[in-house]
Amino acid sequence: MKWVSPALVLLLGVALFLAAPPPAPQPEPAPGATQPAVAVCATEEGGGRSTNLAVTSTVVGDGLVTVFSGGTTAGSGRFETGSSGSVVVPMGSISAVGEAAALVEFPTTDSAVASVTSGSVSVSAESCSRIPSRQTVVGGAGTLEGSTFQVQLMNPYASEAQVDITAFSESGREAAEALLGVIIPARSSVTVDVGSILPGRAALSLVIDTTRGSVVPSARVDIEGDSAVWRPVAPAESWILPAPGFSDGVRDLVIVSTAADDVAYQVDVFGAAGVEEAVLEGIVEGRGEQVIDLSSLGDGAVAARVVAEAPIAVFGRYAAPGAIGLTNASAVSGSDWFLPGAGSVEGGTAAIAVVNVGVDDASVTITQLRGSSTTSVISIAPGAVFESALGEASDGVAIESDGDLVPVWFMRRGTAIALGGGVPASNE
Repeated sequence: MKWVSPALVLLLGVALFLAAPPPAPQPEPAPGATQPAVAVCATEEGGGRSTNLAVTSTVVGDGLVTVFSGGTTAGSGRFETGSSGSVVVPMGSISAVGEAAALVEFPTTDSAVASVTSGSVSVSAESCSRIPSRQTVVGGAGTLEGSTFQVQLMNPYASEAQVDITAFSESGREAAEALLGVIIPARSSVTVDVGSILPGRAALSLVIDTTRGSVVPSARVDIEGDSAVWRPVAPAESWILPAPGFSDGVRDLVIVSTAADDVAYQVDVFGAAGVEEAVLEGIVEGRGEQVIDLSSLGDGAVAARVVAEAPIAVFGRYAAPGAIGLTNASAVSGSDWFLPGAGSVEGGTAAIAVVNVGVDDASVTITQLRGSSTTSVISIAPGAVFESALGEASDGVAIESDGDLVPVWFMRRGTAIALGGGVPASNE
């Protein structure tokens, strides 16, 4: 049987959503393969929380949001990106079905979307997934008293899927039969409450293997009222994480390895002095987790590049009393980026951090996307990290450059924290 690329699979998935089942999961696309013009987002309505989908694009055009839950379509609605190429879509205007998932069809492949969920004392943000991976890893959370840790498994297709979840904690590999053979019915979203299955763990890492069908996973942790939502990622050997300044809490770099043997890594640091290679070197124990205090790497905004001898997963975690934010690091760099959702939450203060990982000065155009967008042009030296507060509310941020960059955005609203990673704006 001839293999079919996952990009084509996901493009066909829009039609297959209401038609025949999709083929089984396929190998990952080759680097540079065109991304599909769809994404899958975790959503939440009710319990004092509501989700907005922040869409950013390079064009003015129409799109469609379809909510799937319980094996059927729970609601759908069209949107238009407007003159800025962006729009915020309130999920409450489409469907209010609790924890669900949405399939977003973009007007063009050069688009991105983030799921931004707010409550009275909480806020979280997560860029939505474009292509399902056969295996993903998530770390950065625990199940100690006062916290909850859940994994949402989203299946927008017309046939059921199945996953095995393997858990590792400070005690080693966990025996948890309830995490194996989890069935996700067609056009459904299943939430696995990891905290009720494995309570009292200080640090948990999960490996999610899709054994049948296609599944898009999302992770969520709640601590003292605030929440964080972030994406499990496919393991890679190199990761970059910009880290905005954070004076009243803890900001951590979390390195997760699922290999049976120990994995050596080094951390290069970008900052005011440029790039300093191998500032830290260490070992992640087999199937373990290593946490590094980012503030120990430098004051203010910094960025860390983690290079390992075997595939790992890397996440950023911010925490303060009653607040938590998590995001995944980036396994790629590029010249053009979207930060969907950056600056979109009313009553919050937002900032971006951008690291120049190239060897030359980068001329960078930063545009806050809204009805009346504003643009600024800056220069970032090689190895430097640029940090800037966002002004008026916006749907997101677009970044264009002649250099090689990685961005992230950060938000505070009251005591709540949200972190969001960048999405490459161009597939060329």
